[in-house]
Amino acid sequence: MGSAQYLHKLLAGGGSLSPLLTASRHHAAVLAEVRARLPADLAAAVHCAAVDSGCLRLGMSSSVWAARVRYLAPRLARDLSDLSAGPVATVEVYVAAAPDGRQTAPPQAPKPLSVASREHLESVAAATHDPRLAEALRALSRS
Repeated sequence: MGSAQYLHKLLAGGGSLSPLLTASRHHAAVLAEVRARLPADLAAAVHCAAVDSGCLRLGMSSSVWAARVRYLAPRLARDLSDLSAGPVATVEVYVAAAPDGRQTAPPQAPKPLSVASREHLESVAAATHDPRLAEALRALSRS
């Protein structure tokens, strides 16, 4: 059990890894605070958050969520301007891999075509002069 004591000394105050542990706890607290102040669907897509020199950096689960947050960035900067980690003037967004390597939400199955859409695809296929395009439209209407 000597290794457990050695690890404790490394992580304890004054140990060589204690600044790393402190930074990790700080980032976890910022992430929790940001998630608590966002809508549930958006909060679930945030993997990491940090404040540095007035810039809130958010790591998102996918490019779709990152694009959505970029669009909302001015509003988020106002809404999250008073974080305990420091004032926020700007929001920077990037795509970050999930800590465990998995996606946060399973991909959604495509919605089936409506009857009207199927009929429209069939009518366009019947009216086209390109046989390859007509077949592709018919195949799409059957999917």
